[in-house]
Amino acid sequence: MANRWAGLAALLAGFFVILLDTTIVAVASPSIQSDLKPDVSGLFWVTAGYLLAFSVPLLVAGRLGDRYDPKRVFLVGMAGFAVASALCGLAPSVGWLVLFRVVQGLAAAAMAPQPLTLIRRLFVADERGRALGAWGSVAAAGALLGPVLGGLLTAVLDWRWIFWVNVPLCGVALLMGLRWIPGSRGRAARLDPLGAVTSTAGLGVLVWALLAWRDIPAPAIAVAVAAALLIVFAFHERRMGAAALAPLGLYRSPGYRAASVAMAALGTAFIAMALPAMLYLQEVRGLGPMEAALVMAPDAVVAAVLSPAAGRWVDRVGPRRPAILGMVLLAASLLLIGLVVVLEVDPWWMALGAAVLGIANAVAWSPLSVAAMASVDAAAAGAASGMFSAVRQVAAVTGVAVTGAVLTGLGSSPTLAFSVVFAVLAVVAIAGVVAATRLPLTSTDGDADGKAAAHEREEDHA
Repeated sequence: MANRWAGLAALLAGFFVILLDTTIVAVASPSIQSDLKPDVSGLFWVTAGYLLAFSVPLLVAGRLGDRYDPKRVFLVGMAGFAVASALCGLAPSVGWLVLFRVVQGLAAAAMAPQPLTLIRRLFVADERGRALGAWGSVAAAGALLGPVLGGLLTAVLDWRWIFWVNVPLCGVALLMGLRWIPGSRGRAARLDPLGAVTSTAGLGVLVWALLAWRDIPAPAIAVAVAAALLIVFAFHERRMGAAALAPLGLYRSPGYRAASVAMAALGTAFIAMALPAMLYLQEVRGLGPMEAALVMAPDAVVAAVLSPAAGRWVDRVGPRRPAILGMVLLAASLLLIGLVVVLEVDPWWMALGAAVLGIANAVAWSPLSVAAMASVDAAAAGAASGMFSAVRQVAAVTGVAVTGAVLTGLGSSPTLAFSVVFAVLAVVAIAGVVAATRLPLTSTDGDADGKAAAHEREEDHA
């Protein structure tokens, strides 16, 4: 038992730094601008370069885990992330910083799909809810603590420490992972070069267009090119069968399909609301960075406290009821936050919405992940995890782009702009509720899944 939970701790440390670096840069941007003197575009790509490099290769990374062993790919990615983080802290100019952030994003993409596969290997079916509950808690904490930790490190030390802090975290996690994460010989999974090229190019152009639509002359043409590449990719994948980089046949499973849609809604709402909430609290209501972070802090605190119990509930009753409740609470939290904006009441009332958001995160992450991975065969676990992560991440980037467009278009009326943002995100959450109601009542292949996990562990230790 101790081995499995130590292995999980190593996985969670890696997942934590990935999400931490999604949001930690924003609060340090003024210090970076003062030191390196970038223009607005250069400063934008310090964050956007990371998101682009992180989002695009996820499908390929998932299949690499199938081919070469998810433990090996995860640890190589973590080592690369540590090196890139150290280099970010040493960057002499914004150009070098953007380059090292792209390397960070590529390393994060190598890591991100592997934990779901490895948790499946570490834990039998009736323990996975607890494990994935902890994963959901870390997801909430990583994204929310980024601005808080970034503000503290920048104020007390220097902006470069927002990157250097990753190095000891990754070092400890590497040592734990080498010792406690079970390895395997990998599988005879064929790589799919054409699928890798078309998916990477299609997703790359799409994410680039979403992130930089205000700075490119014809974003609609870029989106059309991305759509064409992804259509070619989809037709190619249908012909590849079991060797496909992204086996689209997985979406024939009601559990995997519903969990993917609901997780896309959860990821979109959770990631896309963070920046608007901080902007509203600071630029409209006049709170300082630390005050704004404290208003939203109940999210991470409540998620951390409740996630273990939520995971045990999933193990006991299956994923459907917890997922529905979590998505309903997600919609409720966004409506509560939106009401504070619309009614212009004391901004500290947003802490109530943040607390409800924390309950939603605690309850929703685990069952959606359990339902998705219980719906696939072990041989396709890496590809399924890569697709699951890619859908969540691209949906989140799309949400960030949409909220940015709303805030830009309605900038002359801030209250209206932020009200529309939270209304749109609430609608996204409601779509997630509908998807969650389509989950199966139980994990349909849970018994077989548990046997497969146990058998894999026996092989790994043989």
